[in-house]
Amino acid sequence: MTIEIIHTRAEGTLVHGTRRGDASADQLKKRDYGSYGRLAFKWSRHLGCWYLPHSRDKQADRYSIDLLAKRLRGADFEVTVTVNEEVRRSFTEAEADRTERAEARAERFEGYADNAATSSNTAHAAAKQIADGIPFGQPILVGHHSEGRARRDAARIDTNMRRSISDAKRADYWQNRAEAAGRYEQHRNDPQRTLRRLEKLRAELREQERYHATAVEKGWDSAERHANNVLDLKDEIAHWEQVIEEAKARGVKLWEPGDFVRGDFAFVLGSWYEVARVNPKTLSIAWNLRLAPKQVMTMEDASEDGLVGTHTVDYTKVQGRCPGEAMRAWLADKRVPGLKAAREASEAAPASELREAQASKPKTRRRSDPKIPKRVRVDCRWDATEATLTWLNGRSQPHKDHAPETITAPEGVEFTGSVWSPPLLALVRELLDERGYTFRGRWTGSPGRGIVCAIEPAQTEELPEAAAS
Repeated sequence: MTIEIIHTRAEGTLVHGTRRGDASADQLKKRDYGSYGRLAFKWSRHLGCWYLPHSRDKQADRYSIDLLAKRLRGADFEVTVTVNEEVRRSFTEAEADRTERAEARAERFEGYADNAATSSNTAHAAAKQIADGIPFGQPILVGHHSEGRARRDAARIDTNMRRSISDAKRADYWQNRAEAAGRYEQHRNDPQRTLRRLEKLRAELREQERYHATAVEKGWDSAERHANNVLDLKDEIAHWEQVIEEAKARGVKLWEPGDFVRGDFAFVLGSWYEVARVNPKTLSIAWNLRLAPKQVMTMEDASEDGLVGTHTVDYTKVQGRCPGEAMRAWLADKRVPGLKAAREASEAAPASELREAQASKPKTRRRSDPKIPKRVRVDCRWDATEATLTWLNGRSQPHKDHAPETITAPEGVEFTGSVWSPPLLALVRELLDERGYTFRGRWTGSPGRGIVCAIEPAQTEELPEAAAS
């Protein structure tokens, strides 16, 4: 008797030619097959043969196939192995089959839920019918001729109520399973999830292409396996790209870097966040954990001691955009816009127009300009009336274009706390404001070494930043 082990991409790994009681099942049922060595072959009444779970639309698991063939031959069976990777179905066909099976599962689980709910209601009605025949508060009369019947009624009520509760839980379970199966297609084809899936698939494709090129160059046996992986990934990527195109045709908005400029507000997880930076794959938004969740989170809310807290979010998590000017007008009226109002404001002031307006305005001084000091250092003795402010360059050395300045305390005032004296720090802030600078961090240091803080040119007018490409 010959047992055939056949693997194709379209059907998976199948085992034909076995008979009931021929001892082949002892080898097939061992749970050490599959990618992780934890699966057993299963019998399918529909196929009329054994199959390896999760082997369809995948490359042959040669380890499991060879292991099974070795065991069957050791049990005096004649075994033939056939592997044909060319017989495959497209990813679109496989996805359609999965969707169809999910719909069948949903229908089947709905039936299970209905049966369980019916059983629960029947058991509850039986318990209620028995209980209705007992006067309210009637105890069991010990020694009376009715004692036996009363105890049996109590036991039946308890049994039926427990069955009713158990079946109600079972009905909820199957109803949840049915709803999950019914949402399969919606979940799989969700545009935002699909974009995230495509990101991972493209990265995996690049990886497999590198592996294939290396295997071909060095003559490794894995070249064919990597070539098949590349073919599979390209097929899957093409399918999901088609899903995205269909979503765009239906009018679904998929946010991109070109849709935002710095200063806009992005609607993420039920709140509006001001955009601090536009990145190729993410948005850097204003973030302050102590205030979250907040209906509108501005840069001012996220700023402390010159530092701005930010958090990155993927474009697939963004649900709406509102121009910064429109949002601040709403906030001035103590209102928060909804998505519909924000969409109208966004259409009236698209990001492209804001970038053009930015390009037409004069450039502001950049922090990277070597002529601009990067830090300031303040030195002061205890109880002194004078302090020294030194402008520092990017190497924390005195800036050659900016001479140190002396800060004199007002008449009758002493810097009793050395560099940490509030009057001194207030005068330093005034001096920086006069020179057109602002703090961008916290003071560090000590009275003995002086204190240092990073600075940057003050923005006289907040200009939106162009989207990163």
